[in-house]
Amino acid sequence: MTRLGMTILGVLVCACPVLAITVDGTLDPAYGSPIVVQTVETQFGDAMPPGNLGGSELDAAYAKVEGGRLFLMLTGNHEPNFNKLDIFIDSVAGGENTLSATPDYDFFDPGGCGGGGCWISTNLNGLTFDTGFEADYHLFSRWGGGPGPYEADFVNRQGGGSAMVPGSTGVGSATVGLVSSGSIAAGNVGPNASGTALSQNLDFAIDDNNALGVLGGTAAADPVAAAAVTTGMEFSIALADIGSPADGSTILISAMINNGDHNFLSNQVLGGLPAPQGNLGGDGGGGFTGDLSGVDFRQFGGDQFFRVVVPEPSSLALLGLGAIALLRRRRR
Repeated sequence: MTRLGMTILGVLVCACPVLAITVDGTLDPAYGSPIVVQTVETQFGDAMPPGNLGGSELDAAYAKVEGGRLFLMLTGNHEPNFNKLDIFIDSVAGGENTLSATPDYDFFDPGGCGGGGCWISTNLNGLTFDTGFEADYHLFSRWGGGPGPYEADFVNRQGGGSAMVPGSTGVGSATVGLVSSGSIAAGNVGPNASGTALSQNLDFAIDDNNALGVLGGTAAADPVAAAAVTTGMEFSIALADIGSPADGSTILISAMINNGDHNFLSNQVLGGLPAPQGNLGGDGGGGFTGDLSGVDFRQFGGDQFFRVVVPEPSSLALLGLGAIALLRRRRR
C-alpha cells in the first residue's frame, strides 16, 4: 500500500473521538468554545468559595452532542440553599411557549398555594420564553445546606396539559471539596410522576469552587472573566430521552437560576439579558403564592436561550468517500 493509502486508512480507522467528556463539573477541552457568555452581573450573590458559598451565577454555557448524548456544561456557582437551576429543553415539535400551572412535581407543600396545598412546579405558571422557544423537558437541580449532596430531577412536561407527567429524580454523592456527582437511574420514577422520564441514566455533577467570573450587581458583566471560568454544573442526557432529535436538527436550551419555590427568577439567564438588569422576580406574590407570570423574555433584547446542533454523521462518510476517490485517482 502506498504511503498515502496508509495515511488515509489510519484516518478512517481512527473514527472515535480523540477528546472525551467526563461529567464531573469541570470544563473539558472537548466542549470547545462557549456557546453563550453571561452579559449581566449576578444579583443572587457573588460566591467566593471556599469561605463564602452565598451566591449563584451562570458564567457561560457549553454543549456538545456525542455518542447519542447531549453534554451540557454551565460554568459558575450554585448556592447551597435549595435555590433551583432550571434548564428547559426544546427538542421536539410542540411544547409550551408559556408554561402552564398544570403539571405537578418537585415537592408538595401542604400550606402552599393559598393554604390549599400544591406541588411547587405550579409556580412556574406564566413564564413566557422568546418567540420560537417551546419547552418540552424540564431539567432542574439543587443542593441544600451543609452543603449536602447535589440533586437533580428530569421531567417530560408533555405540553403542560396533564397534572401527572413522566418524571425522574436522583441524589448525588456526599460533597467533598465542594464537588458532588451522581446519576438519575434509568427507569427511576420521581414524586407524583405518571412514570419514568428516562430510558438511560442521566449524569450530573457540580464543582462549586469558582471564585472568579461575574461580579455581584446589575451592570454589564465582564465577558472575558465570565468565559475564563472552568467549573460549575454539568449534565449528560441521552438524546433518546429528549425525543431523539434528528441528525442536523437544533436543540434549544434556556437555563436560569431560580429560587427554591420556582417563583422568583434571578438575573442569571443564558442566553444573557441586556444590561443593566436586576432580578426578574415573578408576579410579586412571593412565597408559595407567587408564580412567574410576570416574566416574559420577549420583552428583552436578544435570545434568552442558546442553540446546540445535532451533528450529521455524514462528515466521516464524506471523508471516506473523498479518500477513496483520491486513491482511485492516484492509481490511474
